[in-house]
Amino acid sequence: MLIQILSILVGAATVAIVVSMIFNPVIFKIGFRNIFRRKADTLLVILGSLIGTALIVGSMAMNDSFQKFLHNQIERSNGEIDEFVFIPSENRTIAKEFIPNGEIEALVKHLLQDSNIDGILPLLSRNVTAGRPGETRAQNGKSVQISLIGVKPENLTEWPDSKGVVDPSSLSSADGIASVVINEELANSLALSVGDTLEIMSDAGQRLLFWIELPKVQISDIVKGDGLLYYQVEANNQPPNGFTMLADIDTARDLLKINVPDYYNGLLVSNRGDFLGGVKLTDAVAASIREIAGGDFKIETPKKDALDMADRGNIGLLFLMLSVFAIFAGTLLLSNIYLMLAQERRMELGTLRAIGYSRRRVSRTILYEGFFYSVFSSAIGVVTGVALANFIFESFVNLFTDITALIPFEGAATVFSSIQNSFGFFVRPESIFYGFLLGLIIPMIIVVYTGRKISRTNIVTAVRNIPDEMDQKSRFMINIMASLGVLVSIIMAYSGYSAGNATLFFVGVVFTGLLFPVAIPLKNKRTIESLFSIGVILFTMFSNSFSLIAENSGGSVYLVVAKGGAILFAGLFLIVYNLKTFEYILNKIFQKTRSAAPVFKISIAFSARNRVRTGLTIAMYGVVIFVITLISIIPYSQEQVLVKSRDMIFGGYDVGIFSLSTRNMVSFSDLQSRGEVSALTNIESISVAMKREERYVREYMYGLDDSFIVNNKFTEITFDKDKFKNSREVWEYLRSNPDTVVVSSNVIPGILPGDTVELRRLIQREEDTGGMSSFLMRGMSDVMIGEERVKMTVIATLPENTITYMNGIFVYRGNIPESIDGKVSIRNYLLNLRGETQEEKKASFESLKNAMGSGSLFMIFVDDIIKLTTTIIQGTISILRSFLYFGMLVGIVGIAIIMFKALYERKRIVGMLKAIGFTKKMVFASFVLETSFIVVIGIVLGIITGTLTSVEIYASPLMQGMALSIPWDQLLGMSLIFYIASLVSTIIPSYIASKIPPAEALRYFE
Repeated sequence: MLIQILSILVGAATVAIVVSMIFNPVIFKIGFRNIFRRKADTLLVILGSLIGTALIVGSMAMNDSFQKFLHNQIERSNGEIDEFVFIPSENRTIAKEFIPNGEIEALVKHLLQDSNIDGILPLLSRNVTAGRPGETRAQNGKSVQISLIGVKPENLTEWPDSKGVVDPSSLSSADGIASVVINEELANSLALSVGDTLEIMSDAGQRLLFWIELPKVQISDIVKGDGLLYYQVEANNQPPNGFTMLADIDTARDLLKINVPDYYNGLLVSNRGDFLGGVKLTDAVAASIREIAGGDFKIETPKKDALDMADRGNIGLLFLMLSVFAIFAGTLLLSNIYLMLAQERRMELGTLRAIGYSRRRVSRTILYEGFFYSVFSSAIGVVTGVALANFIFESFVNLFTDITALIPFEGAATVFSSIQNSFGFFVRPESIFYGFLLGLIIPMIIVVYTGRKISRTNIVTAVRNIPDEMDQKSRFMINIMASLGVLVSIIMAYSGYSAGNATLFFVGVVFTGLLFPVAIPLKNKRTIESLFSIGVILFTMFSNSFSLIAENSGGSVYLVVAKGGAILFAGLFLIVYNLKTFEYILNKIFQKTRSAAPVFKISIAFSARNRVRTGLTIAMYGVVIFVITLISIIPYSQEQVLVKSRDMIFGGYDVGIFSLSTRNMVSFSDLQSRGEVSALTNIESISVAMKREERYVREYMYGLDDSFIVNNKFTEITFDKDKFKNSREVWEYLRSNPDTVVVSSNVIPGILPGDTVELRRLIQREEDTGGMSSFLMRGMSDVMIGEERVKMTVIATLPENTITYMNGIFVYRGNIPESIDGKVSIRNYLLNLRGETQEEKKASFESLKNAMGSGSLFMIFVDDIIKLTTTIIQGTISILRSFLYFGMLVGIVGIAIIMFKALYERKRIVGMLKAIGFTKKMVFASFVLETSFIVVIGIVLGIITGTLTSVEIYASPLMQGMALSIPWDQLLGMSLIFYIASLVSTIIPSYIASKIPPAEALRYFE
């Protein structure tokens, strides 16, 4: 909404400017001719201006593309299904209760009269297991969990999704066997064709009743999995694969052994309109359903919920956040451009004022000239932004391909291919329109400001080209405004402290520190500003010593951003106010070089005395380098932690073998007999209820065998050094002493050896204990807690943020108390591979994997986890960097503009220098040194502030226990690239300056 309002305002302002040009042809002509006076300058100004627009449009286009991708997935999964009505069951085995026939008929009759609805479909749905005949029960057979949907064939003709897709006659029985329709995903998974037969196992207990024949169905058609044929209707118990089977309602009842006639357990509703249009009617339709549905009914709105989630979590917002920094740098560039433009036009505009032009007409000269730059740069920026977004999006698609190839699931490429194929670049026309208008805002604001400032310049000083100096009145007004800012900041800090708002308190303190020196009525405030800037940095670095800030550092994104901004801006203040200090120190250092000393002194003097211009240019580099440094250090640190934690992921073992169902498909003895295996352990996982802060939470107790006690590499544990000499003694003590445990600090932060944990048995339903999903569940819903309490002593703790698949309570298997030992547990294997090198171990892993087959096992090599995670981290960060590298053009273009402007500003000075003996090489060197001085300070500032921010982030409770690693080689390489690129951009103006004849330069007058 805000963007739309701003766009309307900018559009209105643009029209007003165009109308003003028509009614002021003379002023328009002056401004228009200035544009073509120096074509190289004009090109650079447009190039610098378009970057901000390109970043805005690029961010919007990325947002549109990912939104479109998510919308495609949602449309595919939901189709015309807008509401799903059912009665939830407390029995998670069936998930949905039977809907009495009378109630469903009344509900259907009511909804048919609603003009907002164009489709209603009563159904019977349940998750079942399907496989080829003889394989559904078999230990080594291939079977999958599917969503079985039973409907009346005649109702399909009225359901929008199935019209022309599913032939109702394909659900009729033939030759005594029921016919079904399946989606392509199921067909590809089990290599099925039309006419093939499937076995259906509706209950896990049927696996043991091997003497009872499973019912069979015949595939009559295979259709594309969209909408109804992909929708997973089992609430809270959805198979994640999207495998769906459509059957006649009577066939579905027979397969599920339901003897109740007219049994339905759900109702699908389609709203009138297309995919997105129907969503707008969801609230009204849901209210209509509630009018007649009883309190037992639940109304799900899957499509609306999914769209809301997609709109909240678009990745394009990430690029928009990143582009803010580059756009800020672009704002600094534009400010520099138009301030230099104003300085360049002072004499001629002062002459206009002297011959009778009003201030308003003079300011319009700059306004019209700047408007031309803005319009052209925004137009080109839109095209550039779309191209940039397309490049970034293609990089994501390529990264997705690389990741898919590394996922160690059988058929991963097939599973993800449909998702990858739906990736497509897309940009809405509205985004282009809004991006173009928003691209005008920043330059036009600056143009208006500079135009008004020029129009108020003293005529005499402007005509004589005498630099403006701040008068006493202006200094006093700045002191007053800064004093008001300090007062507001103090109030902000006090309010934040009183209200317990850490971010408000921190921002108030930082602004007070930065504005207080400005408020002091002294002319030379370099020392005071420097001390306060250093004080702000120190306060930020040690802010976690304040309890209010420390308590919020781990959970407030705004506080983290505020801390980074405080370090960055305090560093900028420190640098800008000490440019003359740099000049003094560097001159002292280079005095001994004799011949080079004059060149160096002149080059540094220009930068130090043009403090505003130099400060803005340094800020351009510093801001972007700051962000690049952050997104280099933090992911690199995570990557290094991952690599160093190789022995922690599986406790020092090479391979983890997990069951994807309630049964293991391989025995301990089978694995132990394999030649590829050198060591093997069996980890038993039991869900327990652990008391934490007066309530019980679900955690996992890992029962360890002798092999794990002997071979594990959990050596970085905290224990009582007076009681144990090393970690090996800890694990041996755990084996020989009941009622002792080792606990992950991730489970109970702050727990220490010697503490006690209280545990109770967790009684849960059998369907909640199977597969890898059990490792991810932490909730306590639909479970019961045993009465007997068990207290166990902690003898050691694993460090917080340890990267391991086992985060919980460790106990020797023989010491698990009977009172908390559940009947159902999960057993998974960890093993070491034979081989001296990683290549040999990898070969052993592939051999073992091929020998074991897939079945219901998931086998993963620890190095594959590291490689997959590293690829994701490096690939994502490379893409983000490429986005910011484009923003770095702000600095490169900015320095080129400064040098071109400096060439014309100092043409007469260059002539004077040559007249007193400066050679071409010395003039060239002075320009190159000036560039180097600005660029190096900007790069160093960005790296230092980015590194300090990273250090502060890792010192916060959020990253406690995580080690900070700095990729100095990457930062150095990046710095050299940007430095060289900046020098190359200034070679032309430097060369031109060195070639100017002294006589021509001295006569130069613009």
